Amino acid sequence: MTTPAQLALRHYGQVDAAAIRELLLDVHDEVYEGSDDPLAGRDAFARFVDSWSARPGFACVVAYDGEQPVGYAYGAPLSPTTTWWAKVTPALPEGFTAETGTRTFALSELMVREPWRGTGTSLRIHDVLLASRGEERVTLLVHKAHSKVRALYEGWAYRMVGEAVPFEGAPELCVMVRP
Repeated sequence: MTTPAQLALRHYGQVDAAAIRELLLDVHDEVYEGSDDPLAGRDAFARFVDSWSARPGFACVVAYDGEQPVGYAYGAPLSPTTTWWAKVTPALPEGFTAETGTRTFALSELMVREPWRGTGTSLRIHDVLLASRGEERVTLLVHKAHSKVRALYEGWAYRMVGEAVPFEGAPELCVMVRP
């Protein structure tokens, strides 16, 4: 197995979305195999992939070991009309939630296949994706029940700013931000 430093990391944008869609779905299916999360099914996740990849500024980094996909991260900037902050409790100050379309990058997904977990691969993918961004901060959502994942992000300088259930059927999520 290739070390994180030896992995090939490839950048993709909105124009590449159709070409990488099945790859994203296949890696997701493997990572979430056996999950009882109702949002983890392929059809539900495909709607998220399609929604995020259609957004202006969509960016994705896929790590490869040879030609085998190892994992990926993707997201897009929050638009001035975003509802991202609307259901956060406690409510955040207006100045914090004001978006310009270039202020905040929302990291929607970060996943790594089992053989590469615990190797630093997720941090490498994360950092390569964010290194190409010009926004002043990044935000993400983490299942409230996943304290180990939240602690991982805290180790990467994210801080929790509140909690949210962004839509019906979603679990309780921690809203995290990093400069």
